[in-house]
Amino acid sequence: MVCCINTACFFCTLCIFIALASLIQLCLGIYLTFIQTDIIIINQLVKTDQFDSYLFYILLVFIGLGLITLILSFFSIYSTVRRLKSLSLFVTVLWIFSVVLNVVMFVVSLLYYFVILPQLPLLLKRTLEQSPLSTTTLLDTLQSKYTCCGINNKDDYNTLSLDPFPASCCRVPNCWRDTDINNHISIANQTESLMYKNGCYSVIDRYVTIELWILVGISGLCALLQILALMFMCTLYQRYKKLDDDPKFVINHLTAGIPINSDIDKNVQGSSQTIEETVEITQI
Repeated sequence: MVCCINTACFFCTLCIFIALASLIQLCLGIYLTFIQTDIIIINQLVKTDQFDSYLFYILLVFIGLGLITLILSFFSIYSTVRRLKSLSLFVTVLWIFSVVLNVVMFVVSLLYYFVILPQLPLLLKRTLEQSPLSTTTLLDTLQSKYTCCGINNKDDYNTLSLDPFPASCCRVPNCWRDTDINNHISIANQTESLMYKNGCYSVIDRYVTIELWILVGISGLCALLQILALMFMCTLYQRYKKLDDDPKFVINHLTAGIPINSDIDKNVQGSSQTIEETVEITQI
């Protein structure tokens, strides 16, 4: 019985750590998806013609897993304390489902980092050429905030038929309109100096990398803790099952208050009665 109590205490402590990790997962997911404006813009921007906005969908799953895991942690503690085996089995199935989703999210995030992210500059350039208005609208905020222009550099806009060109690329208002770049070379050089020369991809790459490593780290940690929780739940279930299946013995003993002396054989007749009670003797 002592082993069961120790295992249950350790399992409940582990569930508390899982609840804290899932709370962090939930809060980070909400922050990255709905609060951090730069991440929101970048997650919309990386939706290219070849790859959908996987980061946005992963973040939604990230939030859902955090909420589900938080609830499961409390139900796990409750079922352990109350020794509710049916509830424990149901929670175990949900734990397995949660572990699988965390592992899938871990793998998908790593694949995105090593496979899609290196191709992202070319994909974003192609998206800018195919959908210039919508892509430029998303880039405007980044260009104004981080003093950059285009995806790779300002030359990304040379082949586009935008009128006007993004004012967010200018150090001063309307630098595109104030000079005639095509006809006046000297003025064109002056105009070029009034534009931001560096592209915005370094900003995009930094935010996407941070986002991916948050997803990888939190999902990997949660999956590891949940696997440990599953192992302890299986151990507890086996020990409780063994505890319930142990034999019960009937012990006959005399009622209390009977003096024990040499005349017990005489006194016990007519003044004692036998009581049967069931005692559980457990060995673990």
